Amino acid sequence: MIKAALAAVRAVALLLVMASAADAYDGIDVQVETWTSDGGRGYVGVQTAGQWAPPDTRACLRYYSSWRHIAWIGTEPIRDEWFVTVFTCDGSAVNPLEPTMVLTSRTRPGIGVRREASGLLRLDLGVAVEPAIAPAGSVRTVTAALSGSWWDAIGDEISAYVIRNSLRVRRWTVDFGDGTVASVPPEPTMPFRLATTHVYGPGSFEVIVTAHVTGQAYGAFFSPAGIPYEDVIPFAIDITNAAAGISGLPIEYLPPVVVPGGSPSGTLPGGVAIPADAAGHTQIWWPRGLPCDLFIRALVEEEGVMRSGGVVIGGATTRLVSYRYLGGGNGASRASPQGEYEADEPIRIQWNTPLPDKRSYPVRVQLTVETTYDDGTVRTFEFSRSIAATVVFSAISH
Repeated sequence: MIKAALAAVRAVALLLVMASAADAYDGIDVQVETWTSDGGRGYVGVQTAGQWAPPDTRACLRYYSSWRHIAWIGTEPIRDEWFVTVFTCDGSAVNPLEPTMVLTSRTRPGIGVRREASGLLRLDLGVAVEPAIAPAGSVRTVTAALSGSWWDAIGDEISAYVIRNSLRVRRWTVDFGDGTVASVPPEPTMPFRLATTHVYGPGSFEVIVTAHVTGQAYGAFFSPAGIPYEDVIPFAIDITNAAAGISGLPIEYLPPVVVPGGSPSGTLPGGVAIPADAAGHTQIWWPRGLPCDLFIRALVEEEGVMRSGGVVIGGATTRLVSYRYLGGGNGASRASPQGEYEADEPIRIQWNTPLPDKRSYPVRVQLTVETTYDDGTVRTFEFSRSIAATVVFSAISH
């Protein structure tokens, strides 16, 4: 396995003879394996093995080999032990400190050499979210960075490594941990870095990022005659890591501040019609003895807000859905009774006597309002108060 061979990237293997004729070449074997481990680590291992037989002459194209007999080993069948050193054409030894050991025997004629080498690429994926803790609804930045550590087996006899400029992040997959998953293409200016934003609601989350990586592994074997035999093998590996401890602070839904208001409507003496005011008022004026259709309004003095971590993160809209008429002075012949009313249903009311010192008749109501917050949350609130109705002699209203 490649993993077992990685520790011996530069080691010279003890090789048994392979039956072959002089100058024969049996090819190159390049194997690539990928695997991952915890903590966002991925590995690409490449192992190269090749075999050749030495030339009959010392004709030098680029390399030649020298075979030195060491000993006869054992009894029948007697084996010969050789050291093989590879030289360049100028006579410089390629492997002076680690000549290849070759064993031959009379039952296996011919001299063959097999060399093996392994290379390794370790990839590390780091993931972070900034800030890790923030008010719900705030924008966060999710980052990821892919780095590599390379161990190359590169020599004049044999090579095994991952081609560095072949490495690519084809795309990023980000699971934000809240049910949202996004596929993000790499940035040309940051091919091995990810930076994207996301808005989190309240709660705790774990962000998982996957880098989809491709590349090429290279293996080469150079015969003693200087002939290169090489192979390039593509690979793909997915590397995943996570960032935990991400949280959005709880959301507070603060209620609005609402007071009841009224909008009188009716016909004044002389046939002048007074339409209801859409805004409404906490104090109203109405002529004595004239019937009044009093429309109840919800006057929002302060709208509700969404707050998280002490920061306002959203607003709201409040509307009147219904109200309860709690009573008050009413001299109408067909006065509206106390009870529940729809928001657009008026109270029939009448005041026959002005009060001294500009005092007002109280119209007591309890409002039921519905507040819809920016995130779609709906809350219902109740507010009780009186509307002050001042009776005047002349036909005016406010």
